[in-house]
Amino acid sequence: MHISGQSSPPRTTGPTTGPTRSRARRAVVPAGLLAAVLTAVLAATLAAGVVGLVGPARQPAAAAGSWTQETVAGLGVRLYTPTTAPALDGHRALMVTLHGCVQTNADLATGGNWQATADAYGMVVAAPAAPDGGVLLGCWDYYDTQHSRSAPGRHDDDLLALVDALLARPDLDIDPDQVYLSGLSSGGGETMVMGCLAPDVFAGIGIDAGPTVGTTSGQISYVATTQAQATSTCTGFAGSHTDAFDTQLTSVVHGSDDTTVAPGYNRLNAEVMAGIYGATDASALDTSTLTGANPAGSGTVWSDEAGPRVSLFTNTGVAHAWPAGAGPGASYVDPDSVDYPAYVTGFFFGNNRRTDTTLGQTPDPTPTASPTPTTEPTSTPTSTATATPTTPASCWTTTNAEHEAAGRAVSYGNDPYNPFYALGSQDYLGQGDATVTSLELTSAGRYDLVTAC
Repeated sequence: MHISGQSSPPRTTGPTTGPTRSRARRAVVPAGLLAAVLTAVLAATLAAGVVGLVGPARQPAAAAGSWTQETVAGLGVRLYTPTTAPALDGHRALMVTLHGCVQTNADLATGGNWQATADAYGMVVAAPAAPDGGVLLGCWDYYDTQHSRSAPGRHDDDLLALVDALLARPDLDIDPDQVYLSGLSSGGGETMVMGCLAPDVFAGIGIDAGPTVGTTSGQISYVATTQAQATSTCTGFAGSHTDAFDTQLTSVVHGSDDTTVAPGYNRLNAEVMAGIYGATDASALDTSTLTGANPAGSGTVWSDEAGPRVSLFTNTGVAHAWPAGAGPGASYVDPDSVDYPAYVTGFFFGNNRRTDTTLGQTPDPTPTASPTPTTEPTSTPTSTATATPTTPASCWTTTNAEHEAAGRAVSYGNDPYNPFYALGSQDYLGQGDATVTSLELTSAGRYDLVTAC
């Protein structure tokens, strides 16, 4: 991640201010490894990051316009400091970005394509490595429902200590109302945990293919929770800070070809946060403004009466990876994708409810949501289709549930977020029992997804 340094006069508060983060440092006990056994799929795809404890010594300022390796709050962090002026309210934003398992924070620093966006917005970027090498294989500890802002032994207090340490540095001049968090896979899961646990700290969270709060490492391949359960877990984490959800933002992104983390988690994550925020107006995401080598895809934006609050984007042709949109790529970093650093930063800066978004320079372009009503199927089925054999007899158009009942498809998890896959070919059939698809028998025991029979 990048981190910037610059001193400036005292900050002024915009017309709409939200909860602010104390700049005081706090003592934290070093976090230990979580005793968890990861599944083989998780071992092959998630990655590592590191965050640290607050130390008494002042860290040296990161060199302007370059990445540096620092020890911040006792942990190793890649920092980037832009040379440009901050875009909003005269003070810098902070983006903390978390790697996935098997990946490293260096992968995000060298291949994540954060530099151009950091320069455009005058934003500090910090890429920490998971404490003590991660739970296993560098994974962030997003698992289960036992998370706390202060208890040692998990990664949560380490991330808060990192933010505290960076906010306390006058050379960085970070606005506590512009602190954001993003991450891939286990880092995405931890991003959602932290967004729920400390909504007063994080004004926006960007979840890339992250499992939903309350799930475990053995549940990444199927949706193992419901919107009601995840909502209860999230608000329970927040405790006395639930009022901060009123001004928080969420962005969710994933690749259409991701076979590592169940795709149903992505829509579920978006719907959980939209429900908590009271953002009930769903509309189609305007993809015409998206940038990157491959910005193809579709999405949804959930808004309240004041504007966008939650964004979901499915990037066509991208697998389980950080969508950099440009650059050399790296482990689980795909440059042939949407430029997610540019999109998520633009979404946060353009819709921040805690600072004045009209002041300062405005980077161009800034992605915006279209008010056009979405034509995507809702997550809750309203009717059940009946299996209808078609011609030829080796092709069927019916619901995913009927395909599964007939032995043509398999599924995992809870409706309506459960993903379906064609038997034999493993073609992805979308989510939900009521989704209608066409399958053709192409050889013994193999069914292929076709546009129509």
